[in-house]
Amino acid sequence: MKMFCPKSLLFAGWALAALAGPAAAAETLVLPNEVAATHWKTDYQKQFADLVKQKTGGKIDVQVFPAGQLYNEQDALAALGTGAVQMVWPVSVRLESIAPEAGVLNLPFAVSDKMMTNSCFASGLTEVISSYVEPRGLKVLALLRTADLFFIFSGKDVAKKEDLQGTKVRVTGGRIFLDTMRRLGVSPVSMAASEMSSAMSQGAIDGVFTSPAGWAEMIGISGKYAWYVPGFQLATYAVVVDGAWYDKLSPDLKAAVSASVQEIAAREWIEAKAADDKLIDKMKAQGALFHVADAAEIEQWRGLAKQAVEPFDKAHPDLVAKIRKMEASCGVGG
Repeated sequence: MKMFCPKSLLFAGWALAALAGPAAAAETLVLPNEVAATHWKTDYQKQFADLVKQKTGGKIDVQVFPAGQLYNEQDALAALGTGAVQMVWPVSVRLESIAPEAGVLNLPFAVSDKMMTNSCFASGLTEVISSYVEPRGLKVLALLRTADLFFIFSGKDVAKKEDLQGTKVRVTGGRIFLDTMRRLGVSPVSMAASEMSSAMSQGAIDGVFTSPAGWAEMIGISGKYAWYVPGFQLATYAVVVDGAWYDKLSPDLKAAVSASVQEIAAREWIEAKAADDKLIDKMKAQGALFHVADAAEIEQWRGLAKQAVEPFDKAHPDLVAKIRKMEASCGVGG
């Protein structure tokens, strides 16, 4: 009887491996941002990278480039579709220049924590926004919480809408939001976040409209006075992916990327709000004054917001109808 030789079997295994060729290389997902490596958004992106690696068994390699190492987020958006970048998480206001309909996210009192922690509404709104940017080769997979923004001043104790008249304030925002600021009697000034603290200390601006993190980590107690109108401007990040790259993924890999994004988004809204509350408490403990608008004041601001919203509603009636329908079917109001 002919005996099998172990060496022959080993050689056969090597031969089959050689015929099969090298193992398939991992799919690369380049994810740049412009915030610091220590910023919480970078941390969430690293968590996303770990989740994708786990869910795909390493078949997708997410490479996070923080602090503008590769691109700032505006340039990263422009690079989607070139093969250099596959995903970016910019502030949602940047989508307004791609699709005017995305400006709905930047309307005053447009979204709330209650609405966006409702999975029915959050997923529906994400799909609607994505539908307007998809003709440009992009997809929006989720909307994340940036912060509920408020005013910070160094030498002016603002406690009502009238106190804002004639002030120069550094803001971020698209055309809609800038128009709202002008209606408040504010002169909006655009500048990089890294410049706002020195500009305020030098008197180039009177104040800034920023997040709790911007206040605590970039301005500090030199911005002693804070004025907060809850819900006036709840800013968001959009998780944007290169549509062609995403659609070419196998179904299992596509599902893994989507599931990882959704897992991050579901808890990020809750965790980000809690982190903001801690930063506000930290500033108050240092002696900062944090004024919160009362119900009557908020109603004044809502009245002002209607003036800014009406032109948008008239320009985009189909979008407004879709959102009102989602509010009703998901059991939230806005």
